[in-house]
Amino acid sequence: MTFALIGIAIPNVNAAKLRQIPIPLPPLPEQRRIVEEIERRLSGADMIEKTIGQSLKQAGRLRQSILKKAFEGKLLPQNPSDEPAEKLLERIREEKAKMQANRKTSGKINRRWKK
Repeated sequence: MTFALIGIAIPNVNAAKLRQIPIPLPPLPEQRRIVEEIERRLSGADMIEKTIGQSLKQAGRLRQSILKKAFEGKLLPQNPSDEPAEKLLERIREEKAKMQANRKTSGKINRRWKK
């Protein structure tokens, strides 16, 4: 393999041949205008990215605020016919204790059947 073919995937194409191909370029004022337009659009993209970042932070804070109000019971007005949370939690604890007691009892019965 010769030095001219290193890095080239097409046989018989080398740097010397590529340098001979004319590549048209726009006039210098047009090149400057293109650069200005690219910079203007990149600047706009940067502003959009910054706005999105701020919006995501605001959305996170809003979510936390909504969750906090929900757990405090301030998100919706309390229905007077609803039982207080303390009573509901006590009822849940009692039912859970009964279920655990039933599991222990049913486990003992099943063990006796297996023997």
